[in-house]
Amino acid sequence: MDEAKAMLGKGHPSLAAKATPVIPRELRMPSATLTRCAALAFAFVSLATAALLFVGVFVGLPARWWPVDTGAVLLVVLELTAALGLITGARWGVLVARIAGATSLLLGLVAVTLLAVTASWLGGVYGPVGKGGAVVLGLVAALVVPYCVLLPAVQLWWLRGRTR
Repeated sequence: MDEAKAMLGKGHPSLAAKATPVIPRELRMPSATLTRCAALAFAFVSLATAALLFVGVFVGLPARWWPVDTGAVLLVVLELTAALGLITGARWGVLVARIAGATSLLLGLVAVTLLAVTASWLGGVYGPVGKGGAVVLGLVAALVVPYCVLLPAVQLWWLRGRTR
């Protein structure tokens, strides 16, 4: 036992090789700082998401409803602020991008859930006419998923533990 401790302390090659795990390069945690290229990519994605939300809600929807409008304004402001922070390289840019991603993911999941529940209710209660409305709501949910669920999830995964 003492010999093993002595060899470990001296850095015996056979024990050192067993004690150090070999992690493939592609599985290692990337740098803790966000590269300029990644920051600009996330800024572009945030700007595109803000533009799509603005056009989709304030141009595409024929009627105003305060819960939808409030959520859209909140997300547009957060995405624009995150893009500004990431483009300028501000210390708060990554934090705001995380907040925007989490908020977008939360509101996106709520929206997709409400659209799915409403589509199923329309299809069940109103028969063939409701099935047409359910198809439209299903298409809207399919348009919401990439920008308000998948993209924020990828953004949150990529920005975990990162600083500026």
